[in-house]
Amino acid sequence: MTWFLIALIGPILWAVVNHIDKYLLSDRFRGSNVGALMLFSTLLCFVIIPILYFINSDIFNPSVLEIFILIVVGILTGLAIMPYMYALDQDETTVVVPLFQLIPIWGYFLAFVLLGETLNWIQMVGCIFIIFGSIIITLEEDSDEKIKFKKRTIWLMLLSTVLMAVYETLFKFVAIDAGFVISTFWEQVGLFLFGIVLFVFFKNYRTSFVYLLKTQGKKILSLNLGSETASLIGNLATNFALILAPVALVLTVNGFQPLFVFIIGVLLAWLFPKICQEKLSKKHLIQKMISILVIITGSVLINI
Repeated sequence: MTWFLIALIGPILWAVVNHIDKYLLSDRFRGSNVGALMLFSTLLCFVIIPILYFINSDIFNPSVLEIFILIVVGILTGLAIMPYMYALDQDETTVVVPLFQLIPIWGYFLAFVLLGETLNWIQMVGCIFIIFGSIIITLEEDSDEKIKFKKRTIWLMLLSTVLMAVYETLFKFVAIDAGFVISTFWEQVGLFLFGIVLFVFFKNYRTSFVYLLKTQGKKILSLNLGSETASLIGNLATNFALILAPVALVLTVNGFQPLFVFIIGVLLAWLFPKICQEKLSKKHLIQKMISILVIITGSVLINI
């Protein structure tokens, strides 16, 4: 069961990263907004790129086409992160993150369109479970006690997950031959270029970024660097687990990320209510637990 413990590292660290993202968007950072944090995250690639080069300097081994695809993947990564950050800015982490489980559904759709692959009936049921769980978690009660969808959250996450499915598919397509480190190097180059574009052409992003850099730069940079490191370690652990166990089993473990987000979120909101604000009423806890369990069940089924 060594592979299982290694595979758990990824979803646990990613859950921590999700809560760091939410913390960075909180009122504790005056002037913080999505644009500024996007610039911190993307321009931080300038630090990560040399490290990846030091690990593997054969960065020009891939073909020109493969390098171009990976740079595009990096740009798509930035485009996918942005709607997620906007969703996280307006909603709870325990509501937003479970919607990432929509990614495999888009992945299967892309595989059907591009490769002619089909789903078996169990995987179809799994997709229905994930969609149903996503509907449950995006329901809320308004002031008139009427049930309605969190439309903005669901649309932002639909856009984010579609883009993530596209860039994950392209990344895996190239990384199989080029290798993880080299592929990640060029992906980070693309993400860095995306950050440069945001900095040059979006004045409000640039203004907020400069203000935060002057007032709370060290703290935000430290948190961002820690977040990126945790995310990278999670990716490496998952890739190593894929060597030790079947892909379907490892992907099933990855599906438990919403559960870890929920557990961490409840603990943080209970212990540090000023830092993490989650709705902890009995009604909200039951809604979140049911939806997360339904989504995890779907994730397990689509990987059978």
